[in-house]
Amino acid sequence: MVDQHKVIEALWSRLARITEFSFTASNGEGSATDWHGHGRGQVAVARCGDLLLFDETAKFTRSDGRTVSMRNRYRWGRLDDRVRLEHQRREEPVLLFELAPVTAQGLRQVAPHLCGADTYAADLLLHGSEIELIWTITGPRKEERLHYHYW
Repeated sequence: MVDQHKVIEALWSRLARITEFSFTASNGEGSATDWHGHGRGQVAVARCGDLLLFDETAKFTRSDGRTVSMRNRYRWGRLDDRVRLEHQRREEPVLLFELAPVTAQGLRQVAPHLCGADTYAADLLLHGSEIELIWTITGPRKEERLHYHYW
């Protein structure tokens, strides 16, 4: 049986020390979006009570070679037996996932996030000092995969 508290503590400790990230965005044959490329950037982490705020800035290079600047703000919350990941949009948090331990190094969303006709799912893996977060987004016009590495 997985010691959920131990996994949450290990993840929380690593999240607080994150300073950089990279990600790859890819889409499948059924996707009508052009969300395909690679990004790399910095993460500024701020602690606010039992929350960690991630301010991400990066350069994203699309598959056509065009580079664009991007910013995201995420909010991580620690619960007793899981963590919560929210996207901070217009000051209002949007719940993306609650992630619960399934192994000593892995967490999975408790329930998929539904946004309109799209379904978001996620897995998080702990590797040494690195965190790997893999999102999948499926829907009538989307078949996407976002593969993040935080360190």
